[in-house]
Amino acid sequence: MGSCVGLLHNAGRVLLDFAYPPYCVVCKADIEAVAILCARCWLAIEKAKSEHEHSTSDDLLCKSHIFKENIILGDFSGILQEAIYALKFHNQPRLGHELGRRMALWRAEHLASIDYLLPVPLHPARLRERGYNQSLQIASGLAAALGVPICNGLLHRRKNTRQQALLSAEERGDNLRGAFSQVGQLPVGARVGLVDDVLTTGATLQACAQALQTDRLSSIVLARAKGAS
Repeated sequence: MGSCVGLLHNAGRVLLDFAYPPYCVVCKADIEAVAILCARCWLAIEKAKSEHEHSTSDDLLCKSHIFKENIILGDFSGILQEAIYALKFHNQPRLGHELGRRMALWRAEHLASIDYLLPVPLHPARLRERGYNQSLQIASGLAAALGVPICNGLLHRRKNTRQQALLSAEERGDNLRGAFSQVGQLPVGARVGLVDDVLTTGATLQACAQALQTDRLSSIVLARAKGAS
């Protein structure tokens, strides 16, 4: 009987370790599985956020007069960049939630005016391939900390576009033209935070914004790529 219990315990541990690896998904240091990243990596991300302490209102997205402000956690480099890669390409949806939750705490002042969160949608084919929408995971963490609802499903991605990372700035805009449509209504006067993982040229966020029937949008992104306006 004891051996059976031991085998079940070991099997349970293997399954738990598979679902929640007991090492940092960035640097592979040993951790408690629930932490996802080690203390050193979390600290590096927290320190990197200091360069974006203030929301921006003078860059490309805001100059387009579509967005009221851009709320950014940090630059797309170092540990934050590696964490986002792990989130998107190494099956780490929990990391998106935790990054969103911590961003809500670290950017609480700028996020306080947001009434609803709207994650940038994936095309159904891409969603099936990845298994989850990283922007929705980030939004879920933000929502848990801020206590605001998520309007998932309000925005539909109707075109299965090519990967933006492989395209030039001009090609990105062409690639996303007509890619999104609004399929529901937002409450009148609602202040909406459009959530995505990385801001590069702003083409994805602008394409989403153009499909939405509101002029009270802010962008909320984990990281801004080097050279992004």
